[in-house]
Amino acid sequence: MARGPSRISYPASWRRVGPFLALLAFGLLFPAAIPAVERAEVVEIVDGDTVRIFTDGNIRTVRLIGIDAPERSHPSRPKEFQSDEASDFLATLCGGKIVEMEGGNEDTDRHGRLLRYLVLPPPDGRLVNREMVRHGYARVNRGFPFSREAEFTEAEKEARREGKGIWREGGLAESRWARSQGTPSVEVHSIGGGNYSVACCGMVKSGVGRDDLGKTVQEILRFRAEYSDKDFARSAREAGFHPIAAEMPPAASVTPSDAREFTPPHVSGPLPSGVIAWDEAHRHAGKEIVVEGKLVRVHRAGKVLYLNFHTNWKKYLTVVVMGKDLRKFPKNPEALYKGKTVRVRGKVTMYKDRPEMIIRSPKVISVIK
Repeated sequence: MARGPSRISYPASWRRVGPFLALLAFGLLFPAAIPAVERAEVVEIVDGDTVRIFTDGNIRTVRLIGIDAPERSHPSRPKEFQSDEASDFLATLCGGKIVEMEGGNEDTDRHGRLLRYLVLPPPDGRLVNREMVRHGYARVNRGFPFSREAEFTEAEKEARREGKGIWREGGLAESRWARSQGTPSVEVHSIGGGNYSVACCGMVKSGVGRDDLGKTVQEILRFRAEYSDKDFARSAREAGFHPIAAEMPPAASVTPSDAREFTPPHVSGPLPSGVIAWDEAHRHAGKEIVVEGKLVRVHRAGKVLYLNFHTNWKKYLTVVVMGKDLRKFPKNPEALYKGKTVRVRGKVTMYKDRPEMIIRSPKVISVIK
């Protein structure tokens, strides 16, 4: 009887590595393409931990992984200590430069911003994120895990030891700065039943439990930063706060400093007929109006000038002067308008749900005081 070809029997261990050897051979014959290094030009510094870059013909926003720099333009937080210095330092590191970008655990955050480490090009090679921490212009962001946390933590310890940036004078410089800026303060008093009362800016909430104390303090400070006086009082009431004025002691027993603490939120006086208060402008979208208010922030981003009546530019009106029209305005509009009460005529439009009034001439804006 004819017999077929003999079957060779291999050891079991050889049979297990067979597929691996096949894959290895395939890889040698058809090697995978090596991914190109992701490079981009930094075209704008938003703040100490956020930049805008130009890549593949598009402008994208990048949030630097692992760091948290002081805020300077957050809609629901007041401007923070060393925020301008942090932005300036980041600009000296990478502004206008081609940088290499490295990804982390996630590609983007919930706002659609790219999450990246930025590396300066050779021969420099420094990691921008780490440099911000090492020089005291950012804290380590421990809210999200990232691969270089141990390295950044050591850099933060170094900055604290040397008293750099936000760590000046062991952190006391930041407290002094906050007081000088008139940052709202919060008073916490122990009351009966192991509870607390929390008072801020003329409003008070009693019966706050220990577990809710931190949340309540953050809430009232967020209201104060995020809303106008009128909207602050309304939001605080809805959250269970009450005006302190109703509980004021007799006038004779109130010292001048006490009086400031008990002063209710400011309510603007009546405006002339036909003039709209700045915190009501968003209710007039699509209409041309005359708006009045005090400008608390005047700044440029790229070639555009922004004039804000409130730091919460997402909710309240922003007056915008585009770059092509800036030449018609005085050379230093920041100094001319900041801190001044103005009247502006223009059409209120909504841009990404934010109220804006684009003006093209200085003739439509006048300084009242």
